[in-house]
Amino acid sequence: MKKLSVKRVTVYLLGMVILAFGLTLNTKTGLGASPLVSIAFCLSELTALSFANATLLIYCLFVLIEIALHLLHRQYAAAAASLLQLPLSLIFTRFMGCFDAWLPAFAEAGIGTIWSSLWVRLALLLVAIMLIGLGASLSVNMRLIPNPGDGCVLCIADFTHKSIGTVKNLFDIANVAIACAIGLIANGKIISIGIGTVLAMLGVGRVMGFISRRFFPFFGKLLHVEE
Repeated sequence: MKKLSVKRVTVYLLGMVILAFGLTLNTKTGLGASPLVSIAFCLSELTALSFANATLLIYCLFVLIEIALHLLHRQYAAAAASLLQLPLSLIFTRFMGCFDAWLPAFAEAGIGTIWSSLWVRLALLLVAIMLIGLGASLSVNMRLIPNPGDGCVLCIADFTHKSIGTVKNLFDIANVAIACAIGLIANGKIISIGIGTVLAMLGVGRVMGFISRRFFPFFGKLLHVEE
């Protein structure tokens, strides 16, 4: 059982690394950030904050929302458990920082080469969306510590008695709307939002659903993850 637990944690961590890479690659295409990190990317473009540190700040806000909701309903154990997402966020965003430094901004660094072409960047965007879906599916299905974005969605869904899918869609829309508002107020134009944001909003959930339906039943049994 100990060996299987190690496998489960390994798959979870692998999912987190893939997710961090996918989210970063999404922004590097120059076609818009994924909804989950759209506010953070907007802040990083407007301030001296790095993308990784801006994401950490937003993730901490997500955790605070979870804790407030749990305390409001006197769920003290759940509120304490939410605190585990803070060190996870720190580690997760450090990986994002590494990938952010390693990956070029294809629209700018690749000017005059094939890498700056729209079709190549669209192809990289599709790869990013698949990686985000894969990473999120691996980490969520291991049922350990949730990513703060997912944790916040689950918490809100629980307290509003709405489906997770509905809350996730509204959560993404809210993030995009806030990112648009910040850009317009601070710089007079929309920042971090583009076709990549829309495609990520539409595609990530479908990739997660496909992977969860097709592969999780097998890996869940292998890793002894309860249904």
